[in-house]
Amino acid sequence: MECKLIRPASLEEALAAREEYTHDALPIAGGQSLLVMMRNRLVSPGALIDLEPIEGLRGIAVHSAGISIGAMNTCNQLIASPLLGETAGVLPAAARQVSSTAVRNLGTIGGNICHNEPGADLPPALLALNGRAVLRRRAEAREVPLSEFFTSYFETALEPDEILCRIEIEHAPAGAAGVYLKHAISPEDLAIVGVAAVVVPDGERAGGVAEVRIGIGGAAPVPLRATRAEAALKGAVPGLRPPCKRGVPPQNGGGVRPPGAAPGGEADRGERSWRCVSSRSTASRFRWKPRTRRSCWTCCGNGWP
Repeated sequence: MECKLIRPASLEEALAAREEYTHDALPIAGGQSLLVMMRNRLVSPGALIDLEPIEGLRGIAVHSAGISIGAMNTCNQLIASPLLGETAGVLPAAARQVSSTAVRNLGTIGGNICHNEPGADLPPALLALNGRAVLRRRAEAREVPLSEFFTSYFETALEPDEILCRIEIEHAPAGAAGVYLKHAISPEDLAIVGVAAVVVPDGERAGGVAEVRIGIGGAAPVPLRATRAEAALKGAVPGLRPPCKRGVPPQNGGGVRPPGAAPGGEADRGERSWRCVSSRSTASRFRWKPRTRRSCWTCCGNGWP
């Protein structure tokens, strides 16, 4: 099947092409995943809408409500951004763990979250930053919280006539800090479990914690926020013992369960794996002693590099 390449000069032209072709055309950003899927005949679009020439989808800007990140920013541009490094450091930290240098040079933040591959590094960080996707069609624009954007394996809330234009994140509260950790077979692999944690200090109580945000990837059908674990950790005091001896209570995983797994098998291992990585990520912010390599093997069978 012949595939037509459309190179629009503006976002308006791209949206017009998206409306014209709908399901028969796919936007292409860095192409790091889409071209592989086409080569393996997993998808066969009649047209590709090349977003590379559209300057309006680039740039990182600060405004009164937060930070706006263009969908065509590459992972290495996220890493190199002083603004993100100072105010949303968990996102560049996650971008550094995306595959190889070549992929980081070409792969974009928009392509990464629209592809929605299980174990991708950026979604947990963006969830922990309360990210929102700005979607455009010719007639209107809308914002979708990333907690609602990921709908199923390789599926999102993006409609066939829409293009993801930007990702909006809130200004970080004073003193907030974050970390991203992942467990993978090798550093260039997708995460078996990836956890981003953002900790907001309590300005009224010395040493107290006002808020904890935890984004998880790889341990469930879609990236998600660990809301029950966040509630359990809220109000903790650095230096004290964590809520349970293994860091995060097992019942607080809520929704962290690989699909299609038998009880007592991979499902339970997914729960234990998430607890290990989540405990390590929150420990680095709370100054709790992280678990050793031996204890991770004992708990979930996963060694750490």
